Amino acid sequence: MNDAIPPKSDMLELPEPIVRTAKRQFSIVWLVPIIAALIGGWLIYRALSEKGPEVAITFQTAEGIEVGKTKIKYKDVDIGQVTGLSLTPDLARVLVKAEFVKEASAYLMENTRFWVVRARVAAFGVSGLSTLFSGAYIDMDPGKPGKPQLEFTGLEEPPIVTTVDPGRIFILKAARKGSIEIGAPVYFRQIMVGKVMAYTLADDGSNIIFHIFVNAPFHQHVRQNTRFWNASGLQVKMDAQGVGIQTESFVSMLVGGIAFDIVDIYDGIEAEAEDQHVFTLYASHEAAQKKDYADKKRFLLYFSGSVRGLSSGAPVEFRGIKIGEVIDLKLEYNAKNRDFEIPVLIVIEPDRIYLKKGTHYNEQEKLIDFLVAKGLRAQLKSGNIVTGQQYVAMDFFPNAEPARIHQEGVYPVIPTLPTPIEEIGSKINQLIAKLDRLPIDQIGLDLRDTVKGAKRIANSSELFDVMDALKHTIDELQKLAADVRLHTVPGANAALEQVRKSLNSTGSVLDLDSPLQMQLKETLTELSGAASSLRILMENLQNHPESILTGKGSEE
Repeated sequence: MNDAIPPKSDMLELPEPIVRTAKRQFSIVWLVPIIAALIGGWLIYRALSEKGPEVAITFQTAEGIEVGKTKIKYKDVDIGQVTGLSLTPDLARVLVKAEFVKEASAYLMENTRFWVVRARVAAFGVSGLSTLFSGAYIDMDPGKPGKPQLEFTGLEEPPIVTTVDPGRIFILKAARKGSIEIGAPVYFRQIMVGKVMAYTLADDGSNIIFHIFVNAPFHQHVRQNTRFWNASGLQVKMDAQGVGIQTESFVSMLVGGIAFDIVDIYDGIEAEAEDQHVFTLYASHEAAQKKDYADKKRFLLYFSGSVRGLSSGAPVEFRGIKIGEVIDLKLEYNAKNRDFEIPVLIVIEPDRIYLKKGTHYNEQEKLIDFLVAKGLRAQLKSGNIVTGQQYVAMDFFPNAEPARIHQEGVYPVIPTLPTPIEEIGSKINQLIAKLDRLPIDQIGLDLRDTVKGAKRIANSSELFDVMDALKHTIDELQKLAADVRLHTVPGANAALEQVRKSLNSTGSVLDLDSPLQMQLKETLTELSGAASSLRILMENLQNHPESILTGKGSEE
């Protein structure tokens, strides 16, 4: 059924709407999301701008490393954190991803090193004990400046020396490695002053190259004439000087070590050695003390006796000062003399003998000739009774037979003397030879006859008579001595007492104050006056002889 549509005219006319555009007003409600969006954007921007670099480090194991907990530190300051752990594609190593603070990007260079710090017990000491409570962490050494880098291979052991450690690195060359390992101590006068950083074989394979680090301020004691030697283990030496035991410390006995010092102070102290200075590493302290002389003279010594205890390297001394050493010795048969000889080849370093100014013998060979002519001889002596080692001693023997150096082959020969024991043995042999020449049998027969004669005399009756007479004589002498003691001695004592009294009386008479002395003085005075009168009379008679007849009065 279809409805009819009314005509348009019949429809009501409706008013048309008037559309007006209203003004929109901002609502304060919108401020909240806007501010939140701004803050979020700022935080995102700040997080992105302050985000540090992400670094990948590989280790052999992830022992002690935990994601979100293990820190990365430098000088105990947190500079990063582990953010991920995974295995490398070949499953050989562990890949550690870490996020660093922005400031750390300046230290991530190609020479930067990373290692895990955990509790370690090694022969060189104990380290990382603090990690037993705080847990392991990754430490970093910036190293020397280089190209930026974000992928690293971590160290399995902490480095011996870091970039910030003050000191110097020195290079040592040695023929053998010995028992020196990385981390072995370096000693200066038995004080630990450094460690061995690394060692490697030289390119040509001739030497072992050691890199050692000496801490400051001890590096200033490393001079250009300093000598280094292997101080590993316990060095026991048995030679002509005896038994010697030397070690730097108990640690060096176990893991080895290196020591250094200036062994020859007469050379003076030279300037400090610069970083990377190359030195020779000697095998022992004795080898380091040995002074090298360019001038070496070789001589031959011939010994006829035993040289037991003499070996290569034995010292050659002059009055206790080493001037050389034994190089070689062997046994030779001399067909001319039909006897064995032992030539000993020695080397003498003439520079050890200092010539004062004004010495006429400026050439060492002429000096040796002169000294031999003056009685210089070589002789074997025992250096130590315990070890039995011998050495060659040179000294002057004025009573030695005259001799001179003669050439035998390419070496000059210095005359020798037998050892004191050989001299004693020779004298004993001479004495035995003289005793062999004595008529021992005849002397024995004569001695037997002499004993028989003495026995006959001792058993004869005449000897008994003589003994009786001697006994009577002794008895008489004893009686005489008793009479002298009883009678003669008291009389002699009385006589001596009388003589003493007489001497005392004579002394009193001769005393200046005694009466006799006074009378004697008066008598002498009167005699002097009489003599004076007599002299006057004689002078008067001499002048007037007629006065004898006329008298004194007639003259007047």
